[in-house]
Amino acid sequence: MSSESASNTHDSLEKVTIRCATARELLDNLDLTHSRWSRQNWIFRGQNDARWQLMPSLFRTWRRGTNPGLELALIRLFISNANLANLPIPNNSLGYYSDAFRPTVRQLSAGASYDFSHVVFAIAQHSGVPTRLLDFTHSPLVAAYFAADTKNLYKAIGMGTDQLAEYFRQCAHCLVEEEDVVAKVTELAYKVQECYELLPDEIAVWAVHAQDLGDYTSVKLLEHPFTEILPLRMQKGVFLCDTDFEEQDVQQGEDWPSFDKKLAILVETEGIYKLTMPYTQVEALHDLLTLHRYSPAVVEPSYETVAKQTVAVAYEIFGNVSKSTE
Repeated sequence: MSSESASNTHDSLEKVTIRCATARELLDNLDLTHSRWSRQNWIFRGQNDARWQLMPSLFRTWRRGTNPGLELALIRLFISNANLANLPIPNNSLGYYSDAFRPTVRQLSAGASYDFSHVVFAIAQHSGVPTRLLDFTHSPLVAAYFAADTKNLYKAIGMGTDQLAEYFRQCAHCLVEEEDVVAKVTELAYKVQECYELLPDEIAVWAVHAQDLGDYTSVKLLEHPFTEILPLRMQKGVFLCDTDFEEQDVQQGEDWPSFDKKLAILVETEGIYKLTMPYTQVEALHDLLTLHRYSPAVVEPSYETVAKQTVAVAYEIFGNVSKSTE
């Protein structure tokens, strides 16, 4: 998208941007009993940075010259590795090959055709494999949870636990080796400062009315039975995909349009909103969501997340207990 188009899209969406000053105000506005949501069938998406566009993960790094078979190769490899891990793919794992005439069927230059509405694309996308799908949810609180879940953001800008630990290791090393401690610590401090400067000013939760989406745009809603995809059950996950573009341009690495521009038409129908909140309110939002039972152990259920939450709560209650797990 050109800078001019991006600016025009931003301006049109400004009309439906709701700026919340606090975590409490954000949750009040996301309450489904709010008059704004009187029409049923809204879907939501949380993002760590309010400046981000609605861009499918596959095309965030899509460049001219990218192998046109990348998308299909990712799916094939995902199925193969899922089989090795004894993880099921519902609805026939080979069913993504298709000769049917549907808007989600894509042709490759080699003659192969595949259907990205197949459940394997949803499972792969939800599990972290880049696809042309964009995650949404029926639950506004799940969207708020992911908007405030900044661990991937921290890692991307150089503030992940491992990255910060490496900075401290280098500081300790210069002490032991009697290097220029001041110079080394100053260098690492500047690195960390640069990371902090990359943090967003606001997080965002998008809301789209599913009926308006189908009536006025080429962006389609893909919804798979939750019972077939275990990770989606608690998150009430659905996916958006764009079916109106020149596939040949995409396969040759042309710029992939974000969904923002196409969804901007829903401003007139009051079928799209963007709710923002200051990044400084993220911890407060975490606390409120936990009170609503939206914690990692619930939203991203696994024995590991349950164990981490159990230990964290125990340490909070029994503050004098040693945190050593050995």
